[in-house]
Amino acid sequence: MMIAQRFAQIFGAVYLLVGIIGFLPPLLLGTLPPGVVGPLAGLLLGLFAVNWFHSLAHLLIGAAGLAVHRNHSASRAYALALGIAYAGLFVFGLIFGLNFLGGLLPLNGADHILHILTALIAFGAYFASRSQGGIDVRRAPSAR
Repeated sequence: MMIAQRFAQIFGAVYLLVGIIGFLPPLLLGTLPPGVVGPLAGLLLGLFAVNWFHSLAHLLIGAAGLAVHRNHSASRAYALALGIAYAGLFVFGLIFGLNFLGGLLPLNGADHILHILTALIAFGAYFASRSQGGIDVRRAPSAR
């Protein structure tokens, strides 16, 4: 399994889980940040500004990663698309903050850190897993 495939599998599972727990009101801790709109709005685990739309986006991103992780080309495309999208969210989040898209997609400082880290790892997975002869993360057979 190439690095991009492992990336799609792991990040797909993590983002799917984050999307699910974003719909659980007991995990929305802390004071609702001003500018966050929509039902199920709050601070996920007391850190990340979320609402139903943000959680739905995480569900879709996670499901997409799990759907493509068995295909090398699709996994590379997923890693590249995720890298571009999350780098863009990082930049737009710095500019607009919690009022991004009218508060529909709230972004706070914790989100910015998560987004730039995700983008950097996604780009790394994309470039490390070349179309031909990429780095295979399976264990090499032991010499006998």
